[in-house]
Amino acid sequence: MNTATQATASADSSKKRGNILAVIVIILALGLIGGVISTIGNAPSCPDELIGSWTTTATGYEDKVLLITKKGLAFNAGEGAIEGQAIRQVEAIPDGLGTLYTIVYGASRSDEQTLSFYYHPRERTITFKTQSYLVWTRKTVES
Repeated sequence: MNTATQATASADSSKKRGNILAVIVIILALGLIGGVISTIGNAPSCPDELIGSWTTTATGYEDKVLLITKKGLAFNAGEGAIEGQAIRQVEAIPDGLGTLYTIVYGASRSDEQTLSFYYHPRERTITFKTQSYLVWTRKTVES
């Protein structure tokens, strides 16, 4: 009788371990699915201070426009050429009296490009990191 009791106890113990492992796997799978869903739901968006149509009066750029929306960028290179791209990442780093924004945009990860510029809240202007001599101002947009 003792051997039969031990065999039954061993089988019950194996079932319990199997059930615990199944519960752990299910919890991990739900966590992974939740992480993917939260990543999709947390698509990057630009802050309100950047949203609008930006222009400059600098020579050679008078007819150029940079349009920033919550989820995308559009560049008007003049002569009717417009290029729009989805924003994939936004990073803001305080820098002195302004903020350095780095926006990663593109249709896919392999098509990503980066735009870095300083936003100056006092003047409400932006200057590209690589073209500090160009000052861009936002046109007032009525809703």
